Amino acid sequence: RFGTGDVSDQSSILHMHDIMDDLEEFTEIPDNFCDLPHEHYPLTITYRKFLMMLDGTCRTSFFDAFYGEMKTSFERGHSRSHAVQTFIELKEVTYEKFATFYWPRFNADLTKKFAASTVFTEIISHIKGAYQTSRPYVGKLGREDYVMLSDKRFSSLNNEKRDRIYDIFLEYESMKCTAKEFDLSDFVNSLHSSLVSEGYHGDMVDFVYIDEVQDLTMTQIALLKYVCMNIKEGFLFAGDTAQTIARGIDFRFEDIRSLFYTAFLAETEASNQGLKHGKKVHLSDMFQLSQNFRTHCGILRMAQSIMSLLYFFFPSSVDKLNPETGLVYGEAPVLLESDNDENAIMTIFGESKTTHGNLRGFGAEQVILVRDDAAKKQIIDLVGKQALVLTIVECKGLEF
Repeated sequence: RFGTGDVSDQSSILHMHDIMDDLEEFTEIPDNFCDLPHEHYPLTITYRKFLMMLDGTCRTSFFDAFYGEMKTSFERGHSRSHAVQTFIELKEVTYEKFATFYWPRFNADLTKKFAASTVFTEIISHIKGAYQTSRPYVGKLGREDYVMLSDKRFSSLNNEKRDRIYDIFLEYESMKCTAKEFDLSDFVNSLHSSLVSEGYHGDMVDFVYIDEVQDLTMTQIALLKYVCMNIKEGFLFAGDTAQTIARGIDFRFEDIRSLFYTAFLAETEASNQGLKHGKKVHLSDMFQLSQNFRTHCGILRMAQSIMSLLYFFFPSSVDKLNPETGLVYGEAPVLLESDNDENAIMTIFGESKTTHGNLRGFGAEQVILVRDDAAKKQIIDLVGKQALVLTIVECKGLEF
C-alpha cells in the first residue's frame, strides 16, 4: 500500500527544495496521512513527500519554529504550503551550501587535512544520522560516543580526527542556528521527537517498498516503523551500495539489519506485538541480484576489480557481495594515458572546439563523465559542444 520512488536523483543528500517538483507531481495527495482516500493506494511517492506527509500528520510541525521566517510569505497572501516551500529553498543546508558557505568559515586548524565531503558525511550519517534506540529523539551522538566509533568499526578516522570533526560539527551547528537555517537531519530528528512524544495518529500501511535505499541514513529509515507495524513481511528494501552517490551518506545493508533488530524488532517485541504463534519474528536473508542484463563482461570485470580493492582496504565500509555476471562478452575499457604534461582531452579534440556546431569527436552515443559540476565546467570550456559532458549523478541509470 505504500512505496517510495528513486531518492537518488540529486547531487546532495535528498535536497528538500526538490519537493517543489513533487508539488506539481503529487498535488492530489495531501501533506498528511490522515484518512487518505483508498484511491491513493498503492501510494507511490518520493521520500521527500513522505517526510512532508509525516510532518503534516504531527500536531507540531517542524516548520512551526520558523514561523517568523515565513511571516512575509503569509503577509503576501501565500498559502502555508507555498511559504514552506520557499523557506526550504532558501534555508536548507545542502552539501553544496555546506562546502561553499560554511566550510571556509570554520577554524582552519580544525579543517586542515580534511575534505569537506568527509566531514559532511560524518555529520549527516553518523553524528546526526545514527539511530539511538534508547534516545531516538536526541538527534545527535555525544562527543564520547562518536569518538568511540573508532574502536567499534574499522575506520581511517582515529580518535584525534574524530575529536576535531566533532569540534567542526559544534561550529557548524552554532553557525546554522545563527543563520536560522536547517539541514535534512534536523527535520528527520524533529519528526522522531514529535512521534515519540505525541505518538503517530495517521493511517497505518501494510507494506513499505523502498528503492535506492542506499541513499538514506539510518534515522531516515527508522521513521518507517511509525507507519507500518507489519514487521514480519511488511518491508522490502532494494539498492546497491556500489551506487551510493548521495552526498553525506555512508551506507551498508548490514546496518539496516542491525537497525531492524534494535529499532524495529526489539521495540515491537517489547510491546508484545512481535510474537506470533509463540515464535519470534526473524529477518529474511538478503537476496542479491548478480545477473547484470545491461553491461558486458569486460566492464563488469573491471568494476569487480575496483570493488575487490575496496573490500581489501575498507572491509567494514562496504557490503561484500558476489561478483556480477553478464550475458554479453566485451573487452575491458581502454585506458588513455598522457605523456608528460600532455592534456588528453586536448589531444582527442584538438583545436577544433566549437561552441555553436553539432556534437563531434566522440559522437552522440558517447559521453565524458566527470566527478562534479566544477569539473564539468572545466571540460565544457575545453571541448565546447563536441561531446556530451555529465556528472556521475546526472548519468546514473543511463546507458551509453
